[in-house]
Amino acid sequence: MSSTAEITNLFLQRLGAQDAEGIGELFAEEIDWHVHGDPELTPWVGPRSRKSEVPGYFRTLWAALVPGRSVVTVEAVVVDGDEAVVFAVFDHVAAPTGRPFHTDVALRLTVTDGAITRMHLFEDTAAVAAAFAA
Repeated sequence: MSSTAEITNLFLQRLGAQDAEGIGELFAEEIDWHVHGDPELTPWVGPRSRKSEVPGYFRTLWAALVPGRSVVTVEAVVVDGDEAVVFAVFDHVAAPTGRPFHTDVALRLTVTDGAITRMHLFEDTAAVAAAFAA
C-alpha cells in the first residue's frame, strides 16, 4: 500500500506530465471530487463521483489552455495521515480568449487504502471566469 505522501507526489508528477490516464489510475472507484466555478464558462468544473470521470476532467481542462503557456508552482505540501493539502500557484492562458490568469490554489486530497478518495480544488474562480468570459 502506498502512503498519502507517495500518492500525492505521484499525482503531482503525473499532473506535471499531463498524464490524464495516469492521474486517473490513482483514484478509487468512488470519489468525492469538487472543483468550483461556472460550468458555462469553464466546462471542466463541478463535482465528479467516479474514477472514470477523472481523465476527462484533465483533458477538457488542458484543451482550454494555451499549450506551453502554463506554469504551476507548488509552494508546499502538507500531509497528515490520510489528508494532504497542496498549496500552489497556477498561471495559465485561456485558449478561447488569449487572456492570462493567475490564481493561488489549495488542493485537498484524501488517500484511503492507497487510492485518492477525495479531491477538492480551491482557487480564485473570479480570475478564472474573467479569463474565459467573452
